Amino acid sequence: MFKSELCKLCGTCLTGCQWMDVTQEQAIIWQGTMLRGESTPVLEQCITCYACNERCPQDANPFDLHCELQEKYQSLVPQQSVAGMEAYYAFAGELRNLPQADRVLSACMYEKSEPALIEGKLYDLPRVGGKPFFCWGLFSHMGASTVQRKHAQEFVDRLAMTGAKEVVCFHVDCYSMLAATIPDFGIQVPFRPIHLAEYLVEKLTADKTRVKPLNLAIAYQRPCASRHTPEIEPKIDELFALTGARRVEREYDREKALCCTSVKLMYNKGNDVADREENILDAKKAGAQCIVYFCPVCRQMLEDIAAKHGLPMVFLGDLARMAIGEIPTPKMVSI
Repeated sequence: MFKSELCKLCGTCLTGCQWMDVTQEQAIIWQGTMLRGESTPVLEQCITCYACNERCPQDANPFDLHCELQEKYQSLVPQQSVAGMEAYYAFAGELRNLPQADRVLSACMYEKSEPALIEGKLYDLPRVGGKPFFCWGLFSHMGASTVQRKHAQEFVDRLAMTGAKEVVCFHVDCYSMLAATIPDFGIQVPFRPIHLAEYLVEKLTADKTRVKPLNLAIAYQRPCASRHTPEIEPKIDELFALTGARRVEREYDREKALCCTSVKLMYNKGNDVADREENILDAKKAGAQCIVYFCPVCRQMLEDIAAKHGLPMVFLGDLARMAIGEIPTPKMVSI
């Protein structure tokens, strides 16, 4: 939620953007115009990576204002297309055979689309997924935050029907929705959302005798939704340390992480291939042997270029599975 009372019109949200070339003077003018609810070129140039929220020194959440205006002016997606996507993901049937447990895994839509990523003993806990448990995080990439707000309560209520005290979020968007966006809507979340990295750290710490350090130099492809919950970054680093993965120091990481450019491609906002190439080359130059990703969309966007440069892509959770010997490590490049 945009906090207008905190915005100081410093322009940092726009001057620091990796996808726009904006002077401070222009940034201040545009941000002031948007504060009045009016349109600016920002609404069309924005690729919805959420980075300006993390970059804002006042924690005013400027992206939320941009998203609100993108919806008002239909800068990204026509209303008819938004409505069609909403209808596709909406669920109006009866929920049956819900697990009842203190802790459940929410797989969002990935249990069917990415089943290989949710296999093994580490994920041996009751789970829910599919359209009834779709988190609606996608719609802020469409400039349609009202759709998120509309379905947020039912998303929380369905998870609460499991009786869970803790919900492990397999996907980063689910965690950011439950830990940040939905509370910002003023909706109470009656259980504790757990980030996948936090859960895996717990599992590996409890069974350290099975962990054999991987001794890998990795580059992390930080997903856009993680911008909503930057406080989880130390837990990501802790997981890497436990598995013996050294996060290389490179230009495009942490606050300067590059979006995978899926939205840039979707909305035809320039040469997305060159951006992906630059991202992968940055990782290779820093000595990475592989790219670790969290969001499957990032893998889909980057895997071809990563493979061209000899860098396999490894799912965040698979690092833990490799460290306990459950799955083999892929062939890595030499460093």
